[in-house]
Amino acid sequence: MSSLWIADSSPLFFYSPAEAYFAGQNLNSWIGNQGPYQRSGELNVTGESSTYHSSFGKSAVVLPSIYATSFTPVFSASSTYNVTIQIGSWDPEPWSSGRSFNFTDGEFEPQTFTLTFDCQSQPQEECGEVDFLGAWVETRFSPDDSQIDSVSMDDTSPLTTYEGFAPIDQNNKIVNIDSTVDYQQTLSMTSTHGAKATINFTGASIFLYGVTCPSCGIFTITLDSSSTSATLDSFNNATIHDSLLFFTTNLDTASTHTLVLEAQGGVVLDKFEVRGPKGGVGFIGNDNGTPTTLNSSSSSTPTSGNTTTSNSNNNDSPLNNGNIPSSQSGTPNAGVIIGAILGSIAGLAFLYFLCRKVSPKFKKKDTKKLNPWDEANLLQNMKNEEVHVTTAANQRYVYPGLIAHSDLKK
Repeated sequence: MSSLWIADSSPLFFYSPAEAYFAGQNLNSWIGNQGPYQRSGELNVTGESSTYHSSFGKSAVVLPSIYATSFTPVFSASSTYNVTIQIGSWDPEPWSSGRSFNFTDGEFEPQTFTLTFDCQSQPQEECGEVDFLGAWVETRFSPDDSQIDSVSMDDTSPLTTYEGFAPIDQNNKIVNIDSTVDYQQTLSMTSTHGAKATINFTGASIFLYGVTCPSCGIFTITLDSSSTSATLDSFNNATIHDSLLFFTTNLDTASTHTLVLEAQGGVVLDKFEVRGPKGGVGFIGNDNGTPTTLNSSSSSTPTSGNTTTSNSNNNDSPLNNGNIPSSQSGTPNAGVIIGAILGSIAGLAFLYFLCRKVSPKFKKKDTKKLNPWDEANLLQNMKNEEVHVTTAANQRYVYPGLIAHSDLKK
């Protein structure tokens, strides 16, 4: 199992009075805030959140249709509030911040969790504010007994197909880039109704990150034509970057999946991430007309986009970035290998030729040494094969063209 933190800013949460879940219940609305949250010491969990939603009186928040084996909400509410949790259609029961609900029967199906906050004092304003920070969800990013791979892809990757989206400029600016938070310091956004973003991928889990903001609005997610469909709202009173816009898991790891996001209001995208069993995770698309696959074995990004890869066993980790293109399969191209071998052979042949050509010039010059007799008589140094031997008892060397000394004795 793996833990997934879903912050309050995620459109996966629906806040009252959302009509799809709370119509006719007369619940109060919520306001999104940007932290850091100053009262984290009151919570039954450690850590500090940078965002939170606040309300008062009677209000509710729901996390629908999430694959989970455990759910741990994090909130702050005074003792005057009656807080209950409801799982699906089960009866509500009292709950507290940091307390986990665990499924013990091994089921792994979409679950719906509803938290209701009901002020017990009158007037309700005397109960004070209730703050909701988010929830931890235990889930499965990959089938059991498999090592998890994770691959992240920037919004500007050429493997993403856009219709009606564009990088930030004066004509479509919804939010500014936050270079300290935004992945690869890029964002893609649209205010055009019907604008689409399409990605193809393999893996068991898919994550979509972006921005929630006052100018953001509703979008729909369709996965594999019609197998999964969701309508979410990225509106937030505060501008929150790096928000989890969408998540689902338990996908078929043997198939290629297609996710289509269609905007009905303002939408800001930052990055996509897929997780699944090692060797079966990646994004698929076209880079300038060339079929391309980005997976955990890839060592680089296409030169025309900011696509990066990562390899993780559990939670998020920094990803390896590179600048060396790889083949579609993630392995070196055969042409590159053959070219390298031929280049090495040519280099050796050239070195051999150079040595044969140059070495005679550096060959050490022979030094002819006189024999002791010639040295003693200061005779000319000549080749031995031209020497004639006399018949005298005491042999002496006589060279052609020379006159023997008259005092030589037999």
